[in-house]
Amino acid sequence: MRRRTIRAGAVAIATTAALLGAGTAFGDTFYVYEGEDFGYIGRDHKFAGVCDREYDGFNVYVNFRRTTPDTVVRMEETNGYCRTSTTGTYSVYTMQTCENRPLVTDACSAWKRHP
Repeated sequence: MRRRTIRAGAVAIATTAALLGAGTAFGDTFYVYEGEDFGYIGRDHKFAGVCDREYDGFNVYVNFRRTTPDTVVRMEETNGYCRTSTTGTYSVYTMQTCENRPLVTDACSAWKRHP
């Protein structure tokens, strides 16, 4: 009887982990955080955005890299909300989220790649 209980518990844990996911699945919106602020890449890789979720007076921006041409584009949110933009005809897979801090070095996440 104890084996069945252990097996049922293991199956329940595995099912929960699969449903919640350990990371971003292919095709989902991809988020990159810097503190509570975040940038995101849309599931189709054709739009990106940035959201300022900290009430600290600093603007938030994302740097995203287009696949072709290999260019980096900066998008900044200056009003404490969220901003979304299309990426043009070029897909975006890599992003970095930063907080613009005057007089000191900006706080930035590492560059992250959407699977």
